Amino acid sequence: MSLCEWYANRTVLLTGVTSELGRVLLEKILRCLPNVTVCVVLRSQNGLSIEDRLKKIFASPGYERLRQEMPGAISRVKTFEGNLLYEELGLSDKDRASLKEVSVAFHAAGPYEYFMEYCEELPKLKSVSIASSIFKHRGVISETVQQNEKILELPIALVRFPFLGPAHKEPKPGFVEIFQGSTAFMVGAGFAYGNSEFQAEIIPMDIAVNTMIAAAWEVGISNISKPVVYNALTLGCTWEDLIKKNRRANWSFPYPTFGIRGMTSIGSLYWILVLFLEWLPSVLCDLVLGLCGRKQRILAEHERVRNALRSLEPISSRPWSVERNRVYLLQQHLAAADRDVFPVIAEVDIEAYLLCVAAATQKSCVSEDNLKIIRIIHQFLLYTPVIFVVAYIASHTLLSRD
Repeated sequence: MSLCEWYANRTVLLTGVTSELGRVLLEKILRCLPNVTVCVVLRSQNGLSIEDRLKKIFASPGYERLRQEMPGAISRVKTFEGNLLYEELGLSDKDRASLKEVSVAFHAAGPYEYFMEYCEELPKLKSVSIASSIFKHRGVISETVQQNEKILELPIALVRFPFLGPAHKEPKPGFVEIFQGSTAFMVGAGFAYGNSEFQAEIIPMDIAVNTMIAAAWEVGISNISKPVVYNALTLGCTWEDLIKKNRRANWSFPYPTFGIRGMTSIGSLYWILVLFLEWLPSVLCDLVLGLCGRKQRILAEHERVRNALRSLEPISSRPWSVERNRVYLLQQHLAAADRDVFPVIAEVDIEAYLLCVAAATQKSCVSEDNLKIIRIIHQFLLYTPVIFVVAYIASHTLLSRD
């Protein structure tokens, strides 16, 4: 049975919808599985009800394509007040009764112990898809449940991901909403610490979502009652490849900091370059802005980039030995039509991908004021030497004539 046929008319449960992965997962399910009803568990927060939080998600840029193609999609989402840190997800008796029709469950973020325990109560459950991280493990990361993973005997697809990066194609090429370390590196926002020869442990967000959906399908049609591990694929390039191939993107859509592109595993060199080529120019720029009565903002952006890139350091400074055979088999099991809609393996043109990422990041994650300021400074630094050279040549020409 094909993936789309298997999902038809099902009721699925989704937790972690407010995470970046959860938001993209919900959008993909609603847009590409039109007969599916989604039950979302989330909690009220900051004065917003669960319905208000869902509407806020639907109003975000990541749902623009869905709003255009399927404006009534929100009607297929049912919200339930709950909390992942509570037993039975903190659901009321009435809500638990309403969820008895759930046959597929997705967990996109946060602790999943109580989530798995609750899934045992679902009478029609066929499969569970849980997002996890490969970085919790050491040594050779095989496609088996590790000792530090407490997984119940359920039809579970445990999908382990590397760093989540901007979208490859969906909902649109390069799409990004949350500025993280992988994005900061790909757009050349700052210098990074690590070994550039190691594989870049990054997976595009849409490929990650496809892997979760397809893995749940494969476990479901297999009629097994034990966990299956899927170690998701990466971009298939090194950190050095990303640095070399983002030159065009960095020139066309420069990130508004004094960040420099590159990576080194030499600690002293790393700190010298960051201090003198990123931090110091940011401080001087803010001093000038302050003297001009403008808001000092460049150093704050520098710190934002530093914090993002810091999350890469323990990952990029060591190699990761990961067994990934099952994902290749999953791709083969998908029907041709399903592979087109839910590819779990993608041939990525890295240079084109980085160009889309840089454009999307500048649109979604960058202050327009910061961009204008940095452009003015870069133009000043670019043209000032030219002006001095022209003036020098002109003055010497005039003197020689005299």
